[in-house]
Amino acid sequence: FVTHDEANSVYSGTGKTMSIAAGRISYTLGLQGPSMAIDTACSSSLTALHYARRSLQLHECDIAIVAGVNILWPQGSVYCAVAGMTSADGKCHTFDESANGYTRGEGCGAVVLKRLSDVGSDDDSVYAVLRGSAVLQDGKSASLTAPNGLAQEDLLRAALLDGGVSAADVSYIEAHGTGTVLGDPVESAALASVYGQNRSPDNALYVSSVKANIGHLEAAAGMAGLFLAIFALHFKK
Repeated sequence: FVTHDEANSVYSGTGKTMSIAAGRISYTLGLQGPSMAIDTACSSSLTALHYARRSLQLHECDIAIVAGVNILWPQGSVYCAVAGMTSADGKCHTFDESANGYTRGEGCGAVVLKRLSDVGSDDDSVYAVLRGSAVLQDGKSASLTAPNGLAQEDLLRAALLDGGVSAADVSYIEAHGTGTVLGDPVESAALASVYGQNRSPDNALYVSSVKANIGHLEAAAGMAGLFLAIFALHFKK
């Protein structure tokens, strides 16, 4: 319950403004580089990661903090249910024939980025190296939320090109994998087209999605997937 005075307070106004979320962190920590909140729906935190990397490459900053956060609110769950996006049994059956939608989750995660050339002090702990990244919109598809397989293939190839990596050298993919009847097959086909061509039988490609464990964190989903990929590299399991 919110009173009229609380609804019109300065704290209520700034607390509901996306730009203030990033600005408040910069204000508290005394950070003066590029500071922004990015909303590209499920890809928000990975899009932020891409532009943070670009800022480091352009020497707009020397250290970048990239965070993703998702807080559940009742009306959002109603919208997703009415649209038929969420699972009736409350599980993400990723890449499974029983897939019937995703389960919403909430959480927050952050990573600190530095140029690899600047790493070297005893305080630095390097968990992974970000070789490349790419951002692309699906464009025209069957509907506003329907995936475009060809566009996804273009994105995957652009990321490989940017990182100077061959598809055959990639052995692990942390996929979007929401557990939807429409999205999963399109994503699987795009991955197979880009990473499966001319791949030898003894060069396996492992595909995973953390959503099967913790649900779909929406704006923070990319950060959750990034953590799993980093852990897989770090522990080699």
